[in-house]
Amino acid sequence: MDKITIAIADDQEMTVEMLSNIVASQDDFVLAGTAGNGEEALDLVRRCKPQILLLDMIMPLVDGKEVMRQLQSDETISPDTKVIVVTAADRRALAEEMFALGALYYIIKPFDSETIIQSIRAALGRELILESSENAGTKENTPGKPLEHRITELMLLLGVPAHLRGYQYLREAIFMVATRPDTRHQMAKIVYGQIAKKHDVSNYTVERAIRHAIEIAWSRGDMDTMDRIFGYTVQASKGRPTNTEYIAAVADYLILATT
Repeated sequence: MDKITIAIADDQEMTVEMLSNIVASQDDFVLAGTAGNGEEALDLVRRCKPQILLLDMIMPLVDGKEVMRQLQSDETISPDTKVIVVTAADRRALAEEMFALGALYYIIKPFDSETIIQSIRAALGRELILESSENAGTKENTPGKPLEHRITELMLLLGVPAHLRGYQYLREAIFMVATRPDTRHQMAKIVYGQIAKKHDVSNYTVERAIRHAIEIAWSRGDMDTMDRIFGYTVQASKGRPTNTEYIAAVADYLILATT
């Protein structure tokens, strides 16, 4: 398999080191270079033409937003570079603006390595979980792959934005229901309760954040994947599933895919 070339643009040395280590951990990833500010990032993209740019928003000289604008307008820059934003700027308006400028994912720091890895693969259509029903039983779907990883991959296909607070809550809820099926009938009391306690928020905050994540994702997800998981509920006339229906359907799908 061809190597995936990845560039990193971030002015924080610790973040650059963490992302570089993630790139080095994958046999099919290769680091094209790093940049400490927006001007260096643009020069790096021009010279190396990486397939993926991991881009911070807050950088000296030229910020991430301006980098995105120039990536879109500068004819000397390859249009094939795909951008994944990795930033501490947890602002919905900024995330929506970056999506409008062409960013594929908006990941909030602190991040976990699997989210970065799967976002890169998803951006290039590589090794996504259950890309079609014919893939059941392939390497990507085997029980040997950690459930947390499979959930992350599937949430990318379902279009759940990683920058939303509900993304993490939803991922934890799916994991809990997939590993403890009895909890699906006690969503508010057990599932929301445990997540709320872990994050020091209220049950209502968890429920509302998950509902918001589902609403945003419903119009962004891969339709084939959504149809396989939710069936007739994907039809506009049926409306979106409830939180409980959504979480249970995804959990069931993950369980059936590995049996």
